[in-house]
Amino acid sequence: MECIRLYSSHFEFIFPYRPDIEGLNDIVVRRTGDAIQGFSKGYQLTQRESEIILLIAIHGFSNQEISDYCNISEKTVKNHISNIMGKMGIRSIRKLLSLLFNHVLNTCE
Repeated sequence: MECIRLYSSHFEFIFPYRPDIEGLNDIVVRRTGDAIQGFSKGYQLTQRESEIILLIAIHGFSNQEISDYCNISEKTVKNHISNIMGKMGIRSIRKLLSLLFNHVLNTCE
């Protein structure tokens, strides 16, 4: 399957390529990247915090997988997640993902 690749900071987002709606592919890639950047800025997240959110949301990484990918300890990952939740005023990853996806959907309308 052909894919569109979006590179943002340290991430690669992959979307299915649809030649029949080529203009839409460009819009989806651009707007999703913009929405995610806006989300991070809105909560004043650091680049590393944003990276961790995306590794959870896009790739479904566990704390250990994030640790391996970022070359940091699992305790540091947990500290980043705690800081993220504190900044956002939430207590669960489920709520974080809900807020992120709602933000992306609302931004892309």
